[in-house]
Amino acid sequence: MAEDAFVEITDPQTGKTFFANILTGECTWDKPQNAKVKPKDPNGEWWELFDENHKLLMAIQNSSIGKRVSVALQRASMMGTTTDMPDFSSMGNSQNGGSRLARVEQPNKNGGYQFGSSPPGGASPTSGQNGAGESVWQQAKKFGIGQPVNNPEAAMSMNPFNRKGSIAPQQFERPPTLPKDLQLHITQFRIDGFAQRYFAEHRRGIFRRRVPVEKMLEWQKDTLKSPLMVMNKEYHKEAQKCFKLLQRIMGDRGGVPANSEQHRKEIQELLDKGINSGILRDEIYVQLCKQLSHNPQPESIFRGWQFMCVITIAFPPSKNFEEYLKSFVQQHFGVRENRVDILSKHAHKKLLRICKVGPRGKTISLQEIERAQEAPFLASVFGETLDDIMKTQTAEFPELKLPRILPFLAEAILTLNGCKTEGVFRVPGDVDAVTDLKCRIEKNEYSMAGIVDPNVPGSLLKSWLRDLADPLIPPEHYQPCIDVGANEMAPEAPRNAARIVEQLPEVNRRVVQYMIRFLRIVGDPQNQPFTKMSVGNLAMVFAPNFLRCPSDSPATIFENTKYEQAWLRILITSNVLG
Repeated sequence: MAEDAFVEITDPQTGKTFFANILTGECTWDKPQNAKVKPKDPNGEWWELFDENHKLLMAIQNSSIGKRVSVALQRASMMGTTTDMPDFSSMGNSQNGGSRLARVEQPNKNGGYQFGSSPPGGASPTSGQNGAGESVWQQAKKFGIGQPVNNPEAAMSMNPFNRKGSIAPQQFERPPTLPKDLQLHITQFRIDGFAQRYFAEHRRGIFRRRVPVEKMLEWQKDTLKSPLMVMNKEYHKEAQKCFKLLQRIMGDRGGVPANSEQHRKEIQELLDKGINSGILRDEIYVQLCKQLSHNPQPESIFRGWQFMCVITIAFPPSKNFEEYLKSFVQQHFGVRENRVDILSKHAHKKLLRICKVGPRGKTISLQEIERAQEAPFLASVFGETLDDIMKTQTAEFPELKLPRILPFLAEAILTLNGCKTEGVFRVPGDVDAVTDLKCRIEKNEYSMAGIVDPNVPGSLLKSWLRDLADPLIPPEHYQPCIDVGANEMAPEAPRNAARIVEQLPEVNRRVVQYMIRFLRIVGDPQNQPFTKMSVGNLAMVFAPNFLRCPSDSPATIFENTKYEQAWLRILITSNVLG
């Protein structure tokens, strides 16, 4: 059995030999009886594993994935580049001790360690020397394996709030990544580890035999006796109620006709549980995945995937469960029965979005639920690329050179006296009114009937720009915009800012030019006493809707914000775009 596979390891601190089970984390100084023991590999390919029970940090070798990552690191070392390593901190543990796989290390030519790797003992990855002539690895080995090395200077230099007088924008450099096939193998490795760590243990029968995870996550018609995820007992009854609601939504336990108002109310009730209680979100997602696995009823499968398209606009899974859910959805891209391919691809797109923006703060309306159910099969103007939006409207309005929604909302703001409304674009519109207007437009009803507040179309305009599948300013033009914004006072700044706009794709360029002309009208000095919105304020509000920083680093995002605003401010105040 795999549980009986041990490896022989030498403790780098004491030099003693002990034996470790890679899967369970169990460690012993004595050679296990009736177990397969694999001798240590003299080639030096290592995994680090920490046993919670015995407090030992070990170097584990001979993993097939480990060897492949070792090769990737070796190539990166030869090329003089760094390798973006995956985070294995979410790997599974067991009753015998939690095992945490760490990064693979390979010594470089100088005897040090390539950045992005970890030497045996968990010391900071560096090959530099200290004042006493000892490397950081030697210090860690001397003072304790796994003990962190304090480096106050590095911490201070990385703090974005300590860069006084800094005017240089933060450059975004995309690090090298592992091959895609290797990334997929590592992702599956993490998914298996997540299942072992976070899924609850179920038992059944008179002998209380343990139910395998893969069997536990298959469709069932009966009620759920306990949660699928590990959670506090106070939430067990709520988890069972969620499962009953899900069965009704999918039609597994009676239920009401699909797409009826009562059906949408049941969906709304289940979504409320996830919105209001974060601990139930992963449980609801796992229950849905369970009911979609080996489901014998075609209608139930369709309704389940429809619900997946709805839930992914309400709240995201936890970071721990995110990769598992993405993998589950992607596995159904090629399933054409019951139109699962269309539904799963749409759900995946919404899942990526909700994981970035976070959960909704308010109950989703019945109108939004209805629209989310129809969305996979109907063209939308929200959350799509500009090219797709233009292709969709060409059949009905071939003469339009801009997305129809843009002039509709802009003219509505001006018609409703937005230029004389205090806080326009800064004050949000009524949430229900904004949602209602959005649903009208999704149904191709471009009507402002009953809406008198210019903040309603104003909020929807910002939302439309912000939710475009691709940013209005493509990523390849982001850094030039930052460079221009960093030199706002330079005489050539207006010309340089306009040159970037001229290089944009045709539809993007027209949208930017239209928006700049519109913001000039709103920001006219004659309107500012009423709106209290200067050009600087407008640039602050709209810069995030024009530009999206491609970096995930908070320090870079924070530092570049002022340059994004400066670039937009240059375009509004100058006349270079006409």
